[in-house]
Amino acid sequence: MEEMMGVIKSFAGNFAPRGFLFCNGALLSIAQNTALFSILGTTYGGDGISTFALPNLNGRYPLGAGPNAGQTYELGEQAGTPQTSLLPMNLPSFTSQLKVSKSNAASSSPSTASSIAVPGTTVGRDFTAIPSFIDAAPDTTLNPQSVMFIGQNIPVNNMPPYLGMNYIICVEGIYPSRP
Repeated sequence: MEEMMGVIKSFAGNFAPRGFLFCNGALLSIAQNTALFSILGTTYGGDGISTFALPNLNGRYPLGAGPNAGQTYELGEQAGTPQTSLLPMNLPSFTSQLKVSKSNAASSSPSTASSIAVPGTTVGRDFTAIPSFIDAAPDTTLNPQSVMFIGQNIPVNNMPPYLGMNYIICVEGIYPSRP
């Protein structure tokens, strides 16, 4: 059974069978592949004068072209990245200031230098915490450095679980008829 030109398949082998090429973005000569060029054009690259490109599915997932969930994807459109760094603008906004209540009788008036700490006593290497929680209304704004987010800007992997496969495209076969 002969395949239709331009059909793409996943292939578990480490070679492209006769009549197929890998979908790796390779540039082909228009003069030597006129029928395939008439199907693909320069959708996937090339200058359209002497070369055109095969689709490049290395490290990419195929996505159906056309409207989908309120967005339209064009044939040959490439987007996305395998990893990204989350920036402060990607995180939810946080506008309220955390407040605490000073319950210690020895504390002075509210201060912006306050931070959360567990009071207690140290004897040798032992620390004995002194319960200090109360239900009083908050009267002190915490020092912003007490609630600061410190990150390392390490990129986050965006790739879902995957399995490496080869994609091949039929370059010799039945020319598809148009409706």
